[in-house]
Amino acid sequence: MKKSKKSQVRIMFIASSLVVLSGFVSCSKDDGLSPVGCNNWSEKYLSQAQAYSDASAAYSNDPSVTNCNKLKTEGLNYVKSLEGILSCVPTVNKSEFNNDIKNLKAEINNTACDE
Repeated sequence: MKKSKKSQVRIMFIASSLVVLSGFVSCSKDDGLSPVGCNNWSEKYLSQAQAYSDASAAYSNDPSVTNCNKLKTEGLNYVKSLEGILSCVPTVNKSEFNNDIKNLKAEINNTACDE
């Protein structure tokens, strides 16, 4: 499996979009208007984003089947964490965000690690 530039750009786009969006909600006190569980929601995905990034770096350095499987596992964990905060994404961005998640998940699931 080769990690394509398009895939890396998609990951960075999703992560950077979330960082920007988290600035709108994480610095304010709980006003009761945010969906339940959306205070500091960036914390819910940042650790998974880091684990995915680390797995990607490990695979880039050693493209073994083991590292490929680890990359897929961490990628799907990252997708799951992004799906977990979908209710926190502003409505205007939700459709595009959801499409990006679906595309990333499909790309990860279609990755063959048996090479």
